[in-house]
Amino acid sequence: MNLEKLINGRSRFSEIIRFGIVGGIATLLQIGLYFVFLHTVGVKPVIATIISYAISFVFNFFLSSYFTFHSSPNAKKGLGFTLSHLFNMGMQTGLVAIFAKIIGPSLAILPAIAISFPINYLLVRFAFTAKIFKGSSEKSGKPDF
Repeated sequence: MNLEKLINGRSRFSEIIRFGIVGGIATLLQIGLYFVFLHTVGVKPVIATIISYAISFVFNFFLSSYFTFHSSPNAKKGLGFTLSHLFNMGMQTGLVAIFAKIIGPSLAILPAIAISFPINYLLVRFAFTAKIFKGSSEKSGKPDF
């Protein structure tokens, strides 16, 4: 299987690969911003998590829509994506608070992300594929703009 077919394919496996790529890029962005806010700006770990997560969120939504799920972003998908990420952010923030006490604030983000990543995939996939989040163009075949 060539790399282009793996990444651009319509299979669930290709979708998971794309989700991993987008999630990996968004995670690296989040971690980089987390360290900047933690060490340069001097904010507390939980606040740094919230700020870095919010910034990477916007990037993640558009790349997830166009690249991962090969769909156009719309308000309903945005709502589903937002709800899934609000849940994920709450879970991740709580995990950072716990792990900051166990392994320190600098590394606390890593196990928090590792735990929340598979749960987030399931929630985001639902937001992009469930009928309740489809735009009118996807139901009618007409453009949604």
